[in-house]
Amino acid sequence: MHGNAIARLAGLLMALAIPAVPALAATEIKLEKGYIAGVVEKLPEAPFQQAEKYRGAVHSFRLAGIDPQRRRLMAAFTAEGEYKPPAAGPISEATSQSKDGWRRFRFEIKASVNVEAGRDGSPRFRVDVDEVKRTELEGVAGLLAKLLGKQFDAIATQVVDGQADSVNQKLNAEIMKRAAMYKDYGVLCGIDYDRDFVALKFDLTRLDRQGILGYVLEQPREGFVPLHRWLNVRTGGHRYTLSEAIDVPGAFTSEGIAGYVPAAGTPGAAPVELFRGRIDHLYTADPAAERIRPRLFQSEGVAFHVLAGPVDGAVPFYRFNDPRRGLHFYTTHPHAEFAK
Repeated sequence: MHGNAIARLAGLLMALAIPAVPALAATEIKLEKGYIAGVVEKLPEAPFQQAEKYRGAVHSFRLAGIDPQRRRLMAAFTAEGEYKPPAAGPISEATSQSKDGWRRFRFEIKASVNVEAGRDGSPRFRVDVDEVKRTELEGVAGLLAKLLGKQFDAIATQVVDGQADSVNQKLNAEIMKRAAMYKDYGVLCGIDYDRDFVALKFDLTRLDRQGILGYVLEQPREGFVPLHRWLNVRTGGHRYTLSEAIDVPGAFTSEGIAGYVPAAGTPGAAPVELFRGRIDHLYTADPAAERIRPRLFQSEGVAFHVLAGPVDGAVPFYRFNDPRRGLHFYTTHPHAEFAK
């Protein structure tokens, strides 16, 4: 049940991620508390059921507030339905019972929903249940909670039983499917929380993506070596070396490690050749397909290796081009680190 209920709450964040007004000319979109509350109140009923144990629906979704300190949207909703007592006897006879053996229950749930911008430009959710308030509609006060025990918690929330990660993974997977829907609005890069509004920050890189050079690791592993990234402070061009030093130290400053690349001879490794231009450095794993003009670029041989295909733990090493300055840039960030 709770997975469905939280999925309904995810509809709220979907609305936040896909604003009704174009965002191409803006870097920030502010959504007022009243607007968010209206979206929450329109969320449809979420039914739940487990055969011969309980059945019902979650309804009456409402926004309880925005918590800037915890960076949370505070939501509340009602779970109402029927359950079948686990055993008959004097205790069960103390409460009224329908003809088919089912009894009614109702409880209120308060949940907090945090959403942050992921590095791929899509929102990432975290859902926590803050409170479950039990309400007895039939029988002796407190008896319902005693009868249900863990069964009640299972109805109330999967999160209570430590399944938050599972819920979050399902939400994130669904969001990734919809990421293409708001590409035209820009890349979601940050969210500000205020008591009266939520502000979505969008960003765009002016660099053009030119595919994937290969695959690298983001963490060290045996058989892989660090690939160092250097910035030419005068031209803005970048170089990538296996060494911790560079042959023109005065012109370049270190930008750290771009990734971990396979050593020569590693299975699946492909050589990357460096072509040096007047201010640009072009790296390619397929020189024949580049149609490189000899007057503009001179080969300096193999600079490093990359994995030709994805393996466990590897990420794409993207190639970008700055059309204004004619410079290439390589990074594991899918949006060129929002380069301007």
